[in-house]
Amino acid sequence: MELQSIPYWNKFISYKYLIALVAAFNFLLTPLHIALSGFSPAYVIVVNYTLVILSSSLIASNKSAKLVSYLIGIFTLVVIWLEFSNPNSRPILICRLVFSLLLFACFGIILIRQLLKIKQINLQFILGPLLGFLYLGIIGGILFEAIHLLDSNSFQLINGYSGFSFYYFSFISITTVGYGDITPLTAPAQSLTLVMNIIGQFYLAIVIGVFVGKYINTKSN
Repeated sequence: MELQSIPYWNKFISYKYLIALVAAFNFLLTPLHIALSGFSPAYVIVVNYTLVILSSSLIASNKSAKLVSYLIGIFTLVVIWLEFSNPNSRPILICRLVFSLLLFACFGIILIRQLLKIKQINLQFILGPLLGFLYLGIIGGILFEAIHLLDSNSFQLINGYSGFSFYYFSFISITTVGYGDITPLTAPAQSLTLVMNIIGQFYLAIVIGVFVGKYINTKSN
């Protein structure tokens, strides 16, 4: 019996955006989990990152999207846990960054294609853009971490920083908060920071414009 024929599974899938959004938001709470749980930062980051990937895989609807996202997702999960077992392996770190970037870019494309098909304002249309914004922040974190890998002097980092610091910096960049606790020092790091600032603002403007447009169309009909 296929999973799609099971009523409970269909009901579960209907909340796919909510499930993925909760998992992604939970990833943002990683520093809090580290402080409260007492586990090592690396373990908490890996577990929360794994939850994001597993829950985000639910958003793929057609067979081709599922095949691509599942395949890249499996490789990403394997590399993530290999890195946890071998934290000093540079090749594994590079593979993790490459696969993670491909995976979340894939999730973003799938999400955009699905949102463009929605004709009316519903729960999916409201949660989808929020999820896309979180994906944007995660992609930025991957890129910032990659720049740091290429040049360890790219950022002025806080004492005791972890891999999560780059995702933290990504989100404060796309929201243009700019606390100043992490500072880009090199030209590539500064350029990427500016790009993320601009993309974050344009994303919000476009989402608001599309939302208002669909709301007007719904009311006129």
